[in-house]
Amino acid sequence: MFQGEHKNTMDAKGRVNIPASFRETLRSRYGDEQVIVTRDYDGCLHAYPPKEWERNVIASLRSRDFNDKWRRSYERFVVSPAVTCIPDKQGRILLPPTLRDFAELDKAVLFAGGEGHFEIWDIARRESQLEQDLDMLKNGPQHP
Repeated sequence: MFQGEHKNTMDAKGRVNIPASFRETLRSRYGDEQVIVTRDYDGCLHAYPPKEWERNVIASLRSRDFNDKWRRSYERFVVSPAVTCIPDKQGRILLPPTLRDFAELDKAVLFAGGEGHFEIWDIARRESQLEQDLDMLKNGPQHP
């Protein structure tokens, strides 16, 4: 599990440091610091260790028929733009312009922990999402 929220600065080339505690989790739990970064429905980026990428993202594709419309949309939105990022010696990853533009990342970014992945947010967008999340949580869980 990746814990905490960490603010960081992205340089003009799109390089940003993965928080040290997240890199330590990657090393200790997954054996290296490599992550696969892609788009998320909420307007942020998700970063998965390869093992979690296979277990969560690819498994959800394989569980559906190849011609299933949801599967095809999911593949286009999540799998197609994904990039493998290996931190440099300073712990930085390079986020491609297409992903930075999607998530509206500029200079100040926020890393947010999660179960088996972490998120990379524009700070203002994250604050807006948290307000929406709080409203939804106050109404209790949705029932089918």
